[in-house]
Parts: sequence; structure tokens; C-alpha cells
Amino acid sequence: MLLTLDKFFPLFDEKSEEGNHSDRRFIALLNEIKRYHELLFEEVNKAYEVARRARQKGLDPSFDVEIPIARNMAERVERLLHIDGIAERILELEEKGVSREKTCFIIAGEIVKGKFGEFDRLEAIDKAVRSAVAILTEGVVAAPIEGIAKVKVDRNDDGSEFLKIYYAGPIRSAGGTAQVISVLVGDYVRRMFGINRYIPTEHEILRYIEEIPLYKKVANLQYLPSDDEIRLIVSNCPVCIDGEPTEDAEVSGYRNLPRVETNRVRGGMALVIAEGIALKAPKLKKMVDELGIDGWEWLDELVSKESKSDSEEKENIVKPIEKYLSDIVAGRPVFSHPSRKGGFRLRYGRARNSGLATVGINPATMVISDGFIAVGTQLKVERPGKAGSVVPVTSIEGPTVRLKNGDVLRVNTVSEALAVKDEVEAILDMGEILINFGDFLENNHPLLPSPFVYEWWIQEARNKLPRGDYKKIDEDAALKLCDEYGIPLHPDYTYLWHDVSVNDVLYLRNWISSKGKIEGKYGKSTLVIEMDARGKEILEKILLEHKVRDGRIVIEKWKVLVRCLGLNNELKKCTDAEAETALELVRKLSGLDIRARSPSRIGARMGRPEKAKERLMSPPPHVLFPISHAGGKTRDIKAAINYTSSYNAAKGVVNVEVATRRCKECGKETIWSKCDCGGIAEQYYYCPKCRVKTGSTVCPNCGEETLGYTRKDVNVRELFERALQNVGERDTFSIIKGVIGLTSKNKVPERLEKGILRAKHGVAVFKDGTIRYDMTDVPITHFRPKEIGVSVEKLKKLGYSVDWKGNELKSEDQIVELKPQDIILAKKAAEYLVKVANFIDDLLVKFYGLEPFYNV
Repeated sequence: MLLTLDKFFPLFDEKSEEGNHSDRRFIALLNEIKRYHELLFEEVNKAYEVARRARQKGLDPSFDVEIPIARNMAERVERLLHIDGIAERILELEEKGVSREKTCFIIAGEIVKGKFGEFDRLEAIDKAVRSAVAILTEGVVAAPIEGIAKVKVDRNDDGSEFLKIYYAGPIRSAGGTAQVISVLVGDYVRRMFGINRYIPTEHEILRYIEEIPLYKKVANLQYLPSDDEIRLIVSNCPVCIDGEPTEDAEVSGYRNLPRVETNRVRGGMALVIAEGIALKAPKLKKMVDELGIDGWEWLDELVSKESKSDSEEKENIVKPIEKYLSDIVAGRPVFSHPSRKGGFRLRYGRARNSGLATVGINPATMVISDGFIAVGTQLKVERPGKAGSVVPVTSIEGPTVRLKNGDVLRVNTVSEALAVKDEVEAILDMGEILINFGDFLENNHPLLPSPFVYEWWIQEARNKLPRGDYKKIDEDAALKLCDEYGIPLHPDYTYLWHDVSVNDVLYLRNWISSKGKIEGKYGKSTLVIEMDARGKEILEKILLEHKVRDGRIVIEKWKVLVRCLGLNNELKKCTDAEAETALELVRKLSGLDIRARSPSRIGARMGRPEKAKERLMSPPPHVLFPISHAGGKTRDIKAAINYTSSYNAAKGVVNVEVATRRCKECGKETIWSKCDCGGIAEQYYYCPKCRVKTGSTVCPNCGEETLGYTRKDVNVRELFERALQNVGERDTFSIIKGVIGLTSKNKVPERLEKGILRAKHGVAVFKDGTIRYDMTDVPITHFRPKEIGVSVEKLKKLGYSVDWKGNELKSEDQIVELKPQDIILAKKAAEYLVKVANFIDDLLVKFYGLEPFYNV
């Protein structure tokens, strides 16, 4: 684990500002970010100093703070992998503009050549593969250390050597791209050592074909490749993708194979083949082509199996993708089927609260969807990626609905949605979904045709029009601009003609011409048409707003509609035309340049609701102290202090597996790092075979691995009473939960004092000794102080002195750029973290004898 303090410089895009003003703005923001980083380092150093002083008391397993500080990605990689000098080289390559992927191969090659120290063959391969994963994941996940178990060189049937990489479950956190890069780097370095490619046997191939679907059944895969795809990958991949056994399930066939060390399911292997190579095949092929790596030509066949054909791509034919509909969980609705009319309409762009792996939805859509879509909800989407977290964006279009009285209207605000919510009969269109270009780039997905929106329209029209505001104009102005300046029809009056057929357009034209008339009865000039079921259905398909009054359809904005149908203002047919598509037909009938309003739809379903709550074990313990089954089902330490193993046994004595330590001063055995006499207790090891104690992890007699723990009687009653005295607390707790047993390698228990104070403050401990809170982090870049309930004065104390334009921060309405290491917490998260802060302060004062730190 690393504490990261990456450097950050804001980007600026206001090209219309005067040069001097831009310079001043840049300097103001640059000075602020420098002050911010100085503040960060100052406060972090204060926290580290307090933590070091606490650790030096000898009350914890370690006498120092284990988490090193890293200033950037390069330092994180160096600290994670313990390769001296690698950080400087990574930064050097970054400054030269070398891509991350290429950097992985350069660093791997230099590790093998001994630039960062002398390593034997296996160690060099191991560090090269881990470095690639660390660089691509920026050293912030466990995958480089825990996701790769080991590397090994084995032999093919012809006697030649081949490389095996053993993957473990945590490789999932690396993501598909880093997973496949690790395989590519393995291939690259095995060639440097003259190691042959992997030549699988038929039985080994069939083992993979059985095992990967089995993993899908017992765990989870985002994508399950077909048997043919698995065979293609395993037969051709030059590196053997192996893995540690991660599941209890075992294969039924192809067991006890000579080169496969387990019959159990290997989760890491399944993840790399299915979610890595198979799922990321198009991106992998692109990388292989860009980097000029040979031996991977078989990817062409894999890509062709799962993607569009070349001819379809050239014709921009994008087929619906149904993959996101697999594994639907009961109670989590499907909002739109793949690329179906009425589903979410793609809108390119990003707001200040959206970015990678997020999708913007108009908040009115959230209300109309009956609250199933909320801020932070994970949506499984058809494309470009697998899923995105929902954020509200008010500047995109909301849903179009039909009310119970037949009215059709677009709902763009929350107030409008709340007003009509109970009257909605059908959702005709889910509204727009905002997805940024970066998601398409990141997922190597072809760009879909863009909707015709105001941003497109103004780019085409701005050089032809007089200066003015054209964002919202009326029908007459829209038609006048088209006729006078020859520009496309304004998006507000561009209906979804691509969603209907030529026959639908002709039917609509004949119906309105024969059954419609212009009236002034409803307050202004309106088009009134006799009710017709098919005609109304066509109006709903093109998302034209209308009302139903007295059994008739009333259209207030009708002039563009009749023009598109080749009718004049008296509803007489004035032009005739023929065309293959409805959109082409209305262009010819109207004489207007009409564009495809929303040609791309995105299917979506609910993945999981927004999750912002404390991360707890089941049941949640207060302290990692073993009490076996003496605490009952609730693991209650208070029950354990009254436990007796037999009729004559002492109360509170429990037999458990705990660490073996011996005091250097008095020689007494203890389970703590510090003896009662004040001396430091050293870890010693026990050989279960020879029954000898030693200071080594390997037995000097038999050479077997020794254990850092043994089973012994522990007097929980005595330890608990002493712990209460140490922290000055009375036994007023209803329950303090421990654990049945410890899962750490040497089974080092936590001090009971920590559990007492956690119970006091209502917080629980996770299995690694941390207190955790899970939240979805969306890439918010800017905020207004009033939106998050923080005063200007408080923000200034946190280092926010200017707004995003570089002006002094004075008002709660100013837009402020969020600093790179700052997050905006949910209210419940803040409340929980206050409890944690109070617990830590209590711990510092009562257990370590130091001053409080947070003082919340």
C-alpha cells in the first residue's frame, strides 16, 4: 500500500480570452496548486510524525509506519517492486512522450539487461512482468504484487522450454488491458532469454475449455468466450497462462495433467483469458500492431469472431450488442434494449461532474424512472464500455412521455417530472445519455454517428449568421434562417424522422392534409387533427409534442412539421417526391437541410444501486483477537471471559492459534510485540515436524517451512481486564466482537484496547486491521461551494483561494476547480469518518499516551 501525492496542473480551454488575462489566470491557479501541494506535504508529514511516535511505543506488530510516501506513479512503481532507479527511468520516458504501453516494454527489456541490478533469469522475468502491470495500473492496486503469483519455466513435449505465468484472483483489479500487457511482456522477455513458445497438448486445451466456463458458474466473468475462442487463444498464445487454485470447485475431466498442478479452478487464469485476451482482443490487436510485435497474427481471427466484419465497419453499420443483458439480477430493471428506438439517445460530451466510466442523465429521467436511476447508480451499458456510474446533467434532454390523457411532452426539469410523474402512461423516449469521447477511445470502440445538436448546428451556421443568441428560437425564425442563409434546420425542430418509414411519412402527410385544420381556439394558432391511432403513433415515434383535447390532437408548434411533409400553411400538398428513407423524403418535400436528430441509441440496465456505506466483515468484529468458539455465534469477547473449557477449568482461558514471541530481556513468552517487563519481544518460529523452536522461517533440521504461530492457552479475562484499565474505560459495553481465528501468516493478534475503543465509538475493523468505507468515486472536476454545503471561509482554509477563472473566491456561487487529492464525501460517509476520527484521537490519548490529532 502506498500513499500517493501526484503532481497536478490544471488544463485551460478558454481560447477567446485576452492573452494577458489568460497569463494572469494561469499564474494565479499555478500558485494556488503549488500552495495546495505544500499544504498537503506539510499535513501528511505531521500525520506521519504522529504515527511514527505511536509505533515507537512498541504496541503494534511493526515499530514503524509501513506505508511509504510516493510523489508520483514512477515512485509508486519503484516502492512497490523494490527496484532501485526505475522511477527515474520511467519519468525520463514520460518526459519524452513515450506511451505507457511502450514504457512497459522498454523497462522490461532494461530489467532483463541488468540496468537496475543483476537478477537471475526467473527473477528478471518476474520483475519485468510485474513492472508492466504496475506501470499500467499506476501502482495503485494490488494486482502487480498479489495478482501475479509467480513465473516458472517448464518444458514442452519436444524438450524445449516455455514460460508460465501464474495469475491469482487480485489480477482482476488490474483490468483487461494491464492483464494482456503482462502476457505480451512475458512473451517479449522470454524471447530475450531464448525460451521457446508454449506448445499445449490437446488435453491441456480441453482443460481450459472446461475450466473457464466452470469459473463463470462459481464466480463471475464479465465475458465468457466460446469454446472455439478459448481453443484459439490457448493454442496460439506463446506464453502459458496458468494460475493459483482460487475456488473449491474442481474440474471433472482432464484431471491430474502433468503440467497442470491442480484440479481446482484457477480464477486468475480464467480472468486473464476471458476478461483480458478475449474481451480486449481489438485493443490488444491495436497495441500489437502499433508496437510491431510478431507472433500474434492469430488475433485477427479472434477479433473477427467477436466484432463487426470489415465491410460492415466501412459502411458504418453498428449492430446491437446484447452482452450487457446477460446475468440480469431480479429487481434490477432494463431501461432500454440494445440500440432500440425509445432507448437512451447518445450525446457526446462531458459535464463538470462526469468523465471516464460515468454517464450523464437528465435528473428528470431519474424521477420518471421511479427512482431506480439515482446519482451513483451503476448502469450496465451496451457500449462503449461495460458500465458507468450515473451523474445528473441538466443541460441534456430529458425523457419524452405520454400521459394518461394522451398528451405527449418532453420533461426536462425535476419540477416538471414531479408534476407529471403520477400521470405518466408510457415513456416514449428515455432522453439523452451523455458519454465522453474518452470512453470510446479507452475501450477502442468505433465512434457512433453523432446526434445533430446545437453544438453541431452552430459550428455550421456561425459563419453565415449575424451575431446573436440562437440557442432558443421560435419556429418562424428557424424556417427563416434556413431559407435565407441555407443552413440546416435548428435541432429543436429536427424530429426523429429516421425512426419512421417512408410509408409513415406519407400516411402522416395525407392524414394531416385531409383531417387537419388550423385553429385559434386554444389561445394561438394551432394545428388540430381528428384523432387517428396510427397517426398519433407516428407523432409519438418522431417525438413531436402534442396534446389531446376533445378527442382531437392539438399541435402548438406545427409550422416546421407541415413544411417537412410538403404542405403549405393551408395544409395543401405543394410538393411531391420519392425517396428510399423517411429522412431523405422529408428533405425533398420540405426543401430544407434536415439532419438525423439522434441516430445512435444506447441500451442500458441497472448494474447495482449506488453503494456508499462502511465495509464490514460478517459478522463485523471490533478487534482482530481470536477467541475460537468461546464467544458464541456473535464472537463476543465478553462471553469469552466467562467461558470454561471444562468443569474445573479457569474462566476465560481459550485455546487458540497465535503468534510465537519471546522477550529479549526476560525470556518470557508473550503474544504481544512488547513484554510486560518493557522489553521487546522477538518473533520465533516452530517446526511442527521436528517440534523445535528456531529464529528462521526454515527448519535447520529438516529444511521444512516453519510456522510463526502455535496453539496455546490465552487468558482472555485477564487480558480484557488489563486492557480496560490501560484505556481508562469501564465495562459498560453490551458486546465487543472478536474473531474465531486469525488469517494472517503469523497470526499476530490486535491489542484488546483497540477493540474496546472501537466498540465505544461504533466502528468496526476489517480483516487487514483497517477501518473501511466504500464509495463510488465519480470524476468531478468542478463544484460550487453551495452545492456541497461548505462555506467560502472553510474552503480557503483547505487551500481554495480562487475560482476556476483565477478570480478571488468570494461567493458560494462561484465555480471552483476540485483539487486532485480532494474528494467530496456523501453526508453519511462524513458522519462515519467523524466517528473514525474520534476513535483515533481516543486511541492516541488513552492507548499511546499522545495528544489528539483530529479534534473533530
